[in-house]
Amino acid sequence: MTRAATHDHAIALQWCRAQLEQALAALDLDALVPGGTGGRTGLEAFVIYLDRVRPVVLLESRQPYAEHLVAELVQEAGPFGEPDAIPSLLSGHGGLAARFDRQRTLVLSFHEEPAPEEPLVLLHDLDTTDNPVLMGCRRRGDVPADYLQRVDLFLSLPAAGAGILEQVFRHLFGAPLPGGEGDAGRWRDFAEPTDLQQPARQGYEAQAAADYVRERVQRRLRNLSAEDAPALDDLHGLGEARAVARDLVRDIALARAGAIPWSEVDRGMLLVGPPGTGKTTLARALARECGVKFVVASAAEWQAVENLGQHLANIRDAFDEARRYQPAILFIDEMDSIGSRERFSGHEIAYQTPVVNMLLEQLDGFGEREQVVVIAATNHEEAVDPALRRAGRLDQVVRVPYPTVAALARIYRFHLAPHETAGRLAGDVDVEELAGLSFGLTGADVEFFVRGAARRARRDGGRIRQAHLVAEVLRKPRGDGPRRPLEGEALRRLAVHEAGHALARVLGPSRGEDIAYVAITPRSDGRVGYLAATADDHPSATRDDYLHRLGVMLAGRAAEEVIYGGQGVSHLAGRHGHDSDLARATALAGHLLGSTGLGGTSLLWWPALPRPAGARRRDQVARLLEGEYGRVVASLRAHRPALEAIAAALVERQELSGAEVIRLASAARPRAEGAGPPSTDRSTEP
Repeated sequence: MTRAATHDHAIALQWCRAQLEQALAALDLDALVPGGTGGRTGLEAFVIYLDRVRPVVLLESRQPYAEHLVAELVQEAGPFGEPDAIPSLLSGHGGLAARFDRQRTLVLSFHEEPAPEEPLVLLHDLDTTDNPVLMGCRRRGDVPADYLQRVDLFLSLPAAGAGILEQVFRHLFGAPLPGGEGDAGRWRDFAEPTDLQQPARQGYEAQAAADYVRERVQRRLRNLSAEDAPALDDLHGLGEARAVARDLVRDIALARAGAIPWSEVDRGMLLVGPPGTGKTTLARALARECGVKFVVASAAEWQAVENLGQHLANIRDAFDEARRYQPAILFIDEMDSIGSRERFSGHEIAYQTPVVNMLLEQLDGFGEREQVVVIAATNHEEAVDPALRRAGRLDQVVRVPYPTVAALARIYRFHLAPHETAGRLAGDVDVEELAGLSFGLTGADVEFFVRGAARRARRDGGRIRQAHLVAEVLRKPRGDGPRRPLEGEALRRLAVHEAGHALARVLGPSRGEDIAYVAITPRSDGRVGYLAATADDHPSATRDDYLHRLGVMLAGRAAEEVIYGGQGVSHLAGRHGHDSDLARATALAGHLLGSTGLGGTSLLWWPALPRPAGARRRDQVARLLEGEYGRVVASLRAHRPALEAIAAALVERQELSGAEVIRLASAARPRAEGAGPPSTDRSTEP
């Protein structure tokens, strides 16, 4: 053992002595020892008890080697020889009682293994040995019932405390633990033996050692703080989740004030929602609002280990940490990675079932006085074991939705506020327009966009402008890359295609006011031509609304037919696979006919129920798409001058705003006087 390791072991031994003395102070060992202890107390009395009674003692401790340290302390203080660990004894024969004299302390650990091998042999030896036995465990519930029945004395070693730190500090540095600036708070209660290693190795003076330990502990506590989280009032787009959070904040405040028992506080919550909707942020905001510690764990990280034993230990460690720092919120991310026993098969059954059972045990293990609330998060509610969602566990299922347009505008204001305060925000920024452009995205996306816009503004040497933010939302490439990825007729064809989409919106109900941007420049996702439009998040849509959306999706191909003829149409409408114009239009048509009740009186069914054969559905979708395609071709042909004007402007400038598209369309008169969009009567059933 190196000098440093020897030094660290001595610190751990002194720490364990202080813990043991504190635990023994609550016992009347004199009454447990035949003939009494002669007035002795603490470790000295404990050694007398072991020598005369030869008991089985169970030691509860977070330190996996605490039982070995206690055995070492007993050896130093009393008549016992070097202790031995019980698992090493099972390789021989004759049992424990036959192998060892009475002056050897035996140690049995339940920290690493849930149960020793050859349990019947070991239980027999525990019943017949004349040696004192020290069994160690993290929690009493980890020990099998057969072993608990053999226990004569239960001792729970405290995890930490100011008294333990002060006792060990005095022993190491020969002086009381001094105070100092910033000594407010409970930092002494959360010191660990490892906090003392550096100052003890380097021979610090008492004051310098105290300063070092305090700063190290306070830094660790800051990592558990949610003070830098946003306030609940600053979170938007959470729907019912914010109201549920408010209720929990009030209940925790009442429980901490003693107005209600902790048993009346919801002890578990499951946040469900798509990635980026703010589940983690909501949990941190809750911890900040309640003024409690925020302990973070990840179910995916729990299982990133080599064996099941370590996986289970990681789960116990997370719950133990939350108990230690209570009142606390324990946040468990990626809960779906645990899985559901209803879906396990093959090797998963043997490995994952104990994991689910361990999690259930930990969730059930909170006593009425323990001040811990467990909040788990998942993107896939169906993958979480139903038993985890039962009453008393993660029973409060809270869904976090995508934010509405109004909520997105408030989220933009929140993330832009620091830049505005610092004078880094230009006056042309319109959060309502940005919110409409970002509909269907999340608060995490907005934060990313604002950060990227600030970077673009720094590069340009000015303030954040609307153009910087729009460029981020539209994923426009940074730098001075090629502005014309295509040339000649290929560039014009792309411009015609995108002009068709834009003009179809201008000729629709919105009159083009929902167009934010149309361009034929490269994007970071590899696309070249694209149109960005603000979204309408109203809760209802009519059949005509759906058909207009179909027409816009098909208008790119329709514009090519108007300009190049039916045989001159290119593959642009289908080149992006499942995200192409044709794929999205086909999916929307199928949704309209099969899921909305808007396909006509003969199509009023729900898709999960029996429905017509696939061939019939395909025919219906095909007729609907062909009908809308014909209408949009006719509409664009009637407004060909506007189509050509928009396309020419795109070839020249590559990028047009919505206002510029509307102006170009208005300036170009229809080919025939009085010509306009064809009839929008689409009452005929498909």
